[in-house]
Amino acid sequence: MTAAISPGIDAKEPSARSVLRTLVLADLVDSTALVERLGDQRSAELFRRHDKFARALMLDHGGREIDKTDGFLLMFERPVQAVAFALAYQRGLAALGTEEKIPLRARVGIHIGEVVIWENAPGDVQRGAKKTEVEGLVKPVAARLMQLALPGQILLSGVAYDIAHRAQGELGDSLANVRWRTHGRYRFKGVPEPVPVFEVGEEGLAPLKPPPWTSKAHRETPIWRRPIAVALEVALVAVLVGVPLFYLTRPEPAIAFANRDFVVVGDLKNLTGDQAFDDSLQAAFRVGLEQSRYINIVPDLSVRNTLKRMERDATTPVDRTVGSEIALREGARALVLPTIAEVGGRVRLTAEIVDPTTQTSVYSESVDGAGEDSVLPSMDSLLKKMRERLGESLGSIGETSAPLAEVTTKNLDALKAYSLGIQAVTEAKAADAIALFKRATEIDPDFALAYLYLTNIYYSTGRRAQAHEYVMKATSNLKRLTMREQMMAQGFAAFFETPEVLRERWSTFIKMYPDVPDAHQGLALGLWWFDNDLAGAAEHFDAVAHSRRPQRGMSWMFLGDIQVAMGKPDDAAKSYAAARQVGSPQLYLDPVNLFLASADHVGAADAIAKEDTRNFPFFEVEKSLLTAALEIGRGRFASALAATEVAATKADDAKLEPSRQRARLAHVAIRFAMGDAKANDELRDFVGQEIRRLASSGETYDLSSYTHLSLAAMLALRHGDPALAARVLAALQPKAESSGYFSLEQPFRSAACEARIAEDAAGAVACLEALLSDRAYYQTHVALLRAYVAAGQDEKALATARWLIDHRGQATAEWLGEFSGRAMNLIAADEALVEAATFEHKADRAAAADELLARFRTAWSNREGDPPLWQRSLALAPSGAERKKR
Repeated sequence: MTAAISPGIDAKEPSARSVLRTLVLADLVDSTALVERLGDQRSAELFRRHDKFARALMLDHGGREIDKTDGFLLMFERPVQAVAFALAYQRGLAALGTEEKIPLRARVGIHIGEVVIWENAPGDVQRGAKKTEVEGLVKPVAARLMQLALPGQILLSGVAYDIAHRAQGELGDSLANVRWRTHGRYRFKGVPEPVPVFEVGEEGLAPLKPPPWTSKAHRETPIWRRPIAVALEVALVAVLVGVPLFYLTRPEPAIAFANRDFVVVGDLKNLTGDQAFDDSLQAAFRVGLEQSRYINIVPDLSVRNTLKRMERDATTPVDRTVGSEIALREGARALVLPTIAEVGGRVRLTAEIVDPTTQTSVYSESVDGAGEDSVLPSMDSLLKKMRERLGESLGSIGETSAPLAEVTTKNLDALKAYSLGIQAVTEAKAADAIALFKRATEIDPDFALAYLYLTNIYYSTGRRAQAHEYVMKATSNLKRLTMREQMMAQGFAAFFETPEVLRERWSTFIKMYPDVPDAHQGLALGLWWFDNDLAGAAEHFDAVAHSRRPQRGMSWMFLGDIQVAMGKPDDAAKSYAAARQVGSPQLYLDPVNLFLASADHVGAADAIAKEDTRNFPFFEVEKSLLTAALEIGRGRFASALAATEVAATKADDAKLEPSRQRARLAHVAIRFAMGDAKANDELRDFVGQEIRRLASSGETYDLSSYTHLSLAAMLALRHGDPALAARVLAALQPKAESSGYFSLEQPFRSAACEARIAEDAAGAVACLEALLSDRAYYQTHVALLRAYVAAGQDEKALATARWLIDHRGQATAEWLGEFSGRAMNLIAADEALVEAATFEHKADRAAAADELLARFRTAWSNREGDPPLWQRSLALAPSGAERKKR
């Protein structure tokens, strides 16, 4: 998918894209003969009337004209719209023929599938090019259907028929006269697979009979009706007798299935009447298929989301018809339909591999077992046969397969609870999912896969201690996980170890399973959170964003944050738009960062006001902190202070301790910016609380106190309390200095270097310069600016101040401790404007100084009171244009 997605077919596309659409080809029969019969003048008038009524019908039924010759090439969103148009078109054509006393009939072909659409440049259109281009296999198939049709006939492909017939109630009053006919499977020249051909028409207008064979299309017939084919096939059999046994015993896929292609797994049909098999075997079947590195499965949540786009309930059974449409929409190569039945006192498991284009069964495999205990071993055998049918090598199957009873659970009740837990996850019911996964582990205490899901839920909701408890239970039972899930469990466990281990594990996972988006997501989060490696994280978030991961909206959103921090606002805007388009599973406050980065206060205020947090405590806190950031950028410190107080109260009520402390840190920083004499007392109290939290971080697995304390040390140094800073640095030193976490070490070392400024400014400069890199945090540059000023290195101080001004995006969207430094960063960004103006003025560069001051004063035009920074800007001697204003 792309960042610029449009919901309608009338949208202008900036580049080619692949979409699912219905094409209609309608061709007027014997149009050349009509011209010869009627003459140029009358035939031109007739064609003008024809085109006028056809285009009116097209608009009535939601179509779009792509091309026009003797007939039309039209595009519709849905097959039923195309059918409604075609029926109305044939009626209108008959009426026009009666009025003109000339028989008028048309051939119509309708097919649905993926097409590539792009808009030609306006200049090309003016020179005669079509406005819109449409290409893809759908177009020639629709053309073949149209060419096959008899005069007055409307022919549809099997897929178009299934979807349109299901929605036939939308045809309204005309439905009473509509008839549907099936004409069998036809082979079209240039189309690799046979196409089921159907007809729709009205009594008295449509032929409603099979179309005759042509040179470009013939109907498939039984073998005994094709004597020439019999002779050829007999000869072929004789040739095949000499083929080595290997080729006879290893069947090749009948569909063009390739390594790493996707399949849709339909709902398991339980014909036994035993409810113990409901849901549980569906989950086991998916787990078994997911062991493969050859096959990719369209995620269940993606299937449910596709059903919603099809305007169907998310609980609609995924059978042959529905599953085929989902596969076409998702670009999956095959549909797999599992079944369990009781036959002759034995349990039979069956799996069909279905070609979604034709909805025909390419292969069907069955395995029998005796009794309930045989079901999972039988499914193992069935899955092995299926994977081989799809082209996977026996070696690969043997390498990646483990018995389902071992990698899930032998207990079907535990398996059912697990399956229902997954369903609750897809429905965003976290509490229900937790209860169901816990129930599964109560029934089977070694059910590692259920522990793994609990790990994910607890970590993503900020409950790190519980997440650690469950990931340890999962990793202590690695034999109860598939190879893929083992790597997932070890990757989650690495979030509680070191970044080096995290990078190694998730990178290995990617090498082994390159199409598993969760592997890229895990590595991207580690690179962003712990290494501040924005380019590396962006690469892997981009891989997830362009994958089939149902939650990829979150990756688009994180990618937008990174692009803001990297100074790429246009890319960030597209990423945020894509996040909203695909549906982020997270509440949507992050795009405010883009407005804050560009000092677009009106845009930021509007975005904050519109965003609904649905009363979710974490996002209520974040909304208040973003409001505080907005007010800081406007010089409205009293309002910013009030917003942080709201954030702290909400976090305290919800027992979100890290969020409360983030709010308190911002509160202290704002009070210092206001010149509040009591800020020092609040900072000391804050430091005391965070040092106590620091002592328990090993038990809670919450590292936020390290980040908060490093930033607090910087505040203490900048506001005359070096003793407090020294206390903080001493508390941090045992772990922060050599933790392996760049996110802990860099802020600590920056504060430690900054602490040297008072006694050795040149040494502080050297210390801080050694920390500079593409990964350096914003506050490292702020500290360096102070060091340059103290060392009397004015030009370097000016260059650093301008760097801080130009990197406001990093100030806003830098992740460090969940944006813990945002308030301090934005205060520093505004201070840099005044600092840079001071140095420009000192160097007698009046115009440059005036420009910087003008930017600052415009941003603070609605300030509250006269904060120290404002007073400092006024103290600068006016020059140039500023003198004239005064």
